Amino acid sequence: MALRRAILVVLLGALSALAIRPNSGEARGMSSMLYKRKRDKQTDKERTNMRPIIGVVSQEGDPAPKGHTYIAASYIKFLEAAGARVIPILADMPPEEVERRFKLVNGILVPGGSQVLRPGHGFYDVTSKIFELTLKANDHGDFFPLHGTCLGFETLAVIASKNHSILSEFDAENLPSPLFPTDKAEKSEFFSVLPHKVYENLLTKPYAMENHVNGLAWTAIAENPTLVDFFDVLTLSIDRGGRTYVSTMEAIDYPITATQWHPEKNAYEWTLDKDIPHNPEAIVITQEVGNFFVNRARRNQHNIANHDDEVDLLIYNFDLVYTGKAKFEGEEVDFDESYFFPPWEKVREVEEAKRQARSA
Repeated sequence: MALRRAILVVLLGALSALAIRPNSGEARGMSSMLYKRKRDKQTDKERTNMRPIIGVVSQEGDPAPKGHTYIAASYIKFLEAAGARVIPILADMPPEEVERRFKLVNGILVPGGSQVLRPGHGFYDVTSKIFELTLKANDHGDFFPLHGTCLGFETLAVIASKNHSILSEFDAENLPSPLFPTDKAEKSEFFSVLPHKVYENLLTKPYAMENHVNGLAWTAIAENPTLVDFFDVLTLSIDRGGRTYVSTMEAIDYPITATQWHPEKNAYEWTLDKDIPHNPEAIVITQEVGNFFVNRARRNQHNIANHDDEVDLLIYNFDLVYTGKAKFEGEEVDFDESYFFPPWEKVREVEEAKRQARSA
């Protein structure tokens, strides 16, 4: 640990020397002005959305059955514990349905997992559409938060950089670690909202659950002007081989955040294959990061006009399956519970049948 910290001290100095920070205020353009105005001058009404709904993107692969997609239940619990409900946004939905659901939710979370991050693959295409809609909404004064975790972090980095080769391999699977802050961290929207003790624990104790084989090298930020202009780097981390990667980012002009680490796992995942921190201080991290994101979503005023339509869209309509006892390739599944979703066309047919039954 001492060696890893020494390496980070050197690299943080190099990072500052590279001036990884936003361009001039003029270069940021109108989007920055609208974001700051919306952030700093909220009306009482805008601060009190007491029924926030978050969209969460599903993905293909284990543990979902063939032809289905899934969302790990830990992400849902993470949001529900902070006072939100969830509507799934399926990886095989067409763009028009993604846009329709975007207008019904108050924020979107892009979860961790393993997917192909290139056009033509459902998870990537859906997240790209969400990213586009998020920028457009905020540019027009519609405050809309977006957060990516692990795979979600990587996906947002690829989309924002417009570079499908920007990620590198890292040996950071099952590696709970402390975070090493840049000069942007303490005053960032993300960390400044967290209780000071939570922030301090993240920097001094191995409470950030890292569990990934790909990541964004700190040097890749400096080499990509588009990414430099879009994100502030808040923290760095080191893998087992001493290689440095970005572990927390926050958009400069938009309410978009991303963590390469997993805040949801501390409280909600219990596989014996992983060294997930479960002590009380680590559990508080889960709670406070969830509160941060959901409280941001409370500032958005999207709503579903018809209560019956709202009920039909919620994740409660889908099966919650105990997947922790399953094994794939001889290893335990990372997720204790998962929601499974049939192909979009079948889901659409069920939703349409319910609407027709109500109007009959």
